[in-house]
Amino acid sequence: MKLPCAVVRDLLPLYAEGMLEPETEELVRAHMEDCGECRERLSGMRAEAAAPAEAAGPLKALRKELLRRRWFTAAAAGLMVFVALFAYFHHANEARLIPWEDGLIRVLGVEARAWGEIFGGEALPGDGDEAEDALVLRVPGRLGYEETAFTDDDGARTVILQAWGRGSWDRIASGDEHELLLHPVPDRLIYDGGGRQELLWGEPMDGGAEILPRLALTYYLLIAAIAAALTGVLWLILRERRSGGILRQLFFAPLAWIAAHLLIKGTRAETFFMGRDVAAILLTAAALYALFTLLWQLLPRRSKAV
Repeated sequence: MKLPCAVVRDLLPLYAEGMLEPETEELVRAHMEDCGECRERLSGMRAEAAAPAEAAGPLKALRKELLRRRWFTAAAAGLMVFVALFAYFHHANEARLIPWEDGLIRVLGVEARAWGEIFGGEALPGDGDEAEDALVLRVPGRLGYEETAFTDDDGARTVILQAWGRGSWDRIASGDEHELLLHPVPDRLIYDGGGRQELLWGEPMDGGAEILPRLALTYYLLIAAIAAALTGVLWLILRERRSGGILRQLFFAPLAWIAAHLLIKGTRAETFFMGRDVAAILLTAAALYALFTLLWQLLPRRSKAV
C-alpha cells in the first residue's frame, strides 16, 4: 500500500519526531524512497528544528557576557562609592597637630609612681613596690600625644611633646582630662604644635628645636611617577604582544598610588603622621587598582586583545 503525498506530508512532523506506529512509519519511509519532494520537505523540517539548537550556543555566550558586565559594573560602582566616601571621611577626620594655647597642658611636677602606672602594665612577681620618678602632666583626654626625645649639646635630655586630634577640635573642658607620665624625667619639656613652641618644664635651651614634618611621601610619589612612566611606555610599545596585559596591570599599580595620594593628601607631600597617611593611601590605591582593572574590562572589546 502506497500513501499519497498529501497524507505523507501530514504525517511528516510526527515521522520526524519518531512518534508514528511502526507500521505507519514503514509506509512513510517506503513512500519517501520514491518521492524526492517529500524527502526534501523532511530535510527542511529537520534543518528548521536543528537551527534553534545551533543558535543556542551564541545566545548563551551573549547572556554570560551580559551577566559578567553587569557584575563588573556593579563592582566598579561600589568601588567608586567606597573611594569617594573613604576620602571624604579621611579629610573630615584628618589628624592634625593642636596649636598651643594657655592651659592646654598642665605640669603637676615630679612624683614617684609604681612601675605599673608608668609602663601601663602590672609589676612582675618579685618587683615588690618599686617605684620610679615620673613627670606628671594633666592633658585633655580626647587627644593623642607623641613624644620626641633627644640630648642637647649641653647634655640635657629634652622631650618635645605634640598633641593631635581629628577633624575640627574645640577646647576640651578641664574635666575631660587624664594623666600623662613621662619617664625618665626629662631635663626640659617643650610643647610644639607645628607653630608656636612653649617651654613647659626646665630651663630654656640655646637656639631652640623644631620637629619638622616627614617628607617620605614625596619620594614614594616620585617613585610611583617614574614607574608609571616606564611601564606606560612599555605597554604602548608592546601592547599587541602577550606581555601587553601584564604591562598594563603593572602600569595600573603606580597610577593608582598617584591617584590615591592626590585624593588623600592633595598636592601636599609632607606629613607629621607618616603611618596613618601611608595606610590611608595604600588602602585607597588598592581600591583604585581594582577599579581601573574593572573599568578596562568594561571597555568595548577590540578585534585584537591589547
